[in-house]
Amino acid sequence: MLSIALVGAGTMGRMHAGNFNQIDGCRVTKVHDALEQAARTAAADLGAEAVSDPESALADVDIVIVACPTPAHADYCCMAAQAGKHVFCEKPLARTLEQGERIVKAVDEAGVSMVVGHVLRFFPEYAAATAEIQSGAIGKAGMVRTSRINTLPGGPGSWFRDYELSGGVTLDMVIHDFDWLLWTFGKATTVYSRSLHRHMPDLDYSLTSVRFAEGAIAHVEGSWADVGAFRTSFEIAGSNGLIEHNSTENATLVVQRRGSQDGLAATQVPSSPSKSPYLLEAEAFIEAVTNSTEPPVTVRDAFAALELALAACRSAETGEIVRFGGDADAG
Repeated sequence: MLSIALVGAGTMGRMHAGNFNQIDGCRVTKVHDALEQAARTAAADLGAEAVSDPESALADVDIVIVACPTPAHADYCCMAAQAGKHVFCEKPLARTLEQGERIVKAVDEAGVSMVVGHVLRFFPEYAAATAEIQSGAIGKAGMVRTSRINTLPGGPGSWFRDYELSGGVTLDMVIHDFDWLLWTFGKATTVYSRSLHRHMPDLDYSLTSVRFAEGAIAHVEGSWADVGAFRTSFEIAGSNGLIEHNSTENATLVVQRRGSQDGLAATQVPSSPSKSPYLLEAEAFIEAVTNSTEPPVTVRDAFAALELALAACRSAETGEIVRFGGDADAG
């Protein structure tokens, strides 16, 4: 039996803990949160023990779920790794590059397994699109557009509304798309971004252009300014076809190939996962821990996504293009 501690009993922490409890041979046994009532409530729901200090949470467990506010990720991830515990961390990896580097070093030195919750790799539309692109189904990819639209999370006074804590929509939400783009298209070379959050704290919106070493250009939109349902979309144009996704459509992925006689021949790939992508993510992590294999989203993958997101934040703050290979930290 793998025993698991949850650090951070907010919405995402409780969701991740519930998924791990569904996996045979896993059980969340301890819950810690800075708000003791939140820890007690989550512990009661999970059949676990609420503990008031992180040291007690780390005792006698195999895995630690870190789902506290982003600025505290580094301290808890490093503490867990140095105690020899495997780590599952909600995205983003950290608030700054320095914090991210601390985590990478601690995980490497401890030799533990660590996954960061870049869950798009487990969503069928995104995984299928990546497979199509990498198989050459639409030829050489040239243009990419992604969009991720939501309401501002949390209520008045929420830490998400404090840019210095959350990094705004770019670091907290658009980083999902950045990870997927890096996974699919490889190394980024330049980034340019504009955003609202520092000027309108009750709204956030960002639009980022990313150039990749292989030539593709991505336009990445993220919004915490909507009042409707959460929705996502992407479009990838290649030399031999087009891939489109819209979460509001019945067939959420459409691959169109240029045929020699028929023009565009459409193939629809419906999204009907039998398991939640978040559960698939948890299962993949447990498989890596159990079999001592490389996890599906390594700590270095998460650091690369962090680097790109912080470069976008810096670009939005300065109005300048950020080129990779230099200092991309936005603080």
